[in-house]
Amino acid sequence: MRIYEFHFFDEADRRPLLDFFDGADDDIAVAAARKRLADHASCIGVEVHEADRMVARLEHPAADAG
Repeated sequence: MRIYEFHFFDEADRRPLLDFFDGADDDIAVAAARKRLADHASCIGVEVHEADRMVARLEHPAADAG
């Protein structure tokens, strides 16, 4: 298992939240980060890191301007 860090960020690229995840591989960690991002309305995205390596950067889909 690997330990991943989830660095959540807001519109000003501030990092108000840090979370950790113990997962078997990158794909599982990215899926978990996507789920956790849905729980944090104040954040627009999350970066997934494993040690010094950035695995992914995810953002909420842009709202439909209608």
